[in-house]
Amino acid sequence: MKKIIKLSCMLATAALVFYSCEKEQDLDVSQTAKKDSDLIANRDTISNNSAIQAGTTAKGTAGARTITLQTNTLSCPGGLCTSYGVWSTGVYTVWFQMKFNNGFYWSRGGKCGYGILIGDQNTGGDAAWDGNGGSARFMWYCPSGSNTAKGSGAYLQPYVYYRDQPGQYGNDFGKKYYIQEGVTYNCQISVKLNTGSNTDGYVKYYVNGTEILNEKIRWVTNDAKRNINAVSLHTFRGGSQSYWTAPVTSSIYYPSASWDAL
Repeated sequence: MKKIIKLSCMLATAALVFYSCEKEQDLDVSQTAKKDSDLIANRDTISNNSAIQAGTTAKGTAGARTITLQTNTLSCPGGLCTSYGVWSTGVYTVWFQMKFNNGFYWSRGGKCGYGILIGDQNTGGDAAWDGNGGSARFMWYCPSGSNTAKGSGAYLQPYVYYRDQPGQYGNDFGKKYYIQEGVTYNCQISVKLNTGSNTDGYVKYYVNGTEILNEKIRWVTNDAKRNINAVSLHTFRGGSQSYWTAPVTSSIYYPSASWDAL
């Protein structure tokens, strides 16, 4: 019985609840806002995450799930923010499928999909200029959308925090991939950590096999923080201003996901 309890505790700690919100004066979110999300995360298959330590790689998979975005609600309380503990000091990749379900109300945009977190896992307007961490995630954006207009012309874009980011919020590098509701997109993010203070790392994004970003990058300059330590699943609206909200619920379907060090 003691062994079973110990194993259960180890698995529970693998699903790390993470919170974030950003872009255009993003608001802060309490860590307690989504404590229940780790219960959902535990339904997924996570491999080798009990050994999250230097020199250990971890891989995992996630099963199908639908996340509903609530009406008139921003950030994690209006969707889901969770993460899975992993470890790599080199190259890491996450692959996943994503579909904005029929009738999706784009509004202005939000964070979506699985991502990669580094060191201090900078997000939420916490610029990574101190060289202690970073993140690579997706967001969707719709310039014509608001809380009173569904909008059209929505697209996916990279959203990256790193040592040399030009502004307080994540850098999209001016890249975009136009999307439609009801279509399943195959997405991939690959990250290679830099060495020392060199710009010899990279970040790569792909959608349906099309490379939308391939950028040399300096993630961190602090050796103690030079590690990929989590895979995130962030799905919510925002931004912080009211025009990021939506008057109806919408949902995003994730058929599958996997991640691994290469």
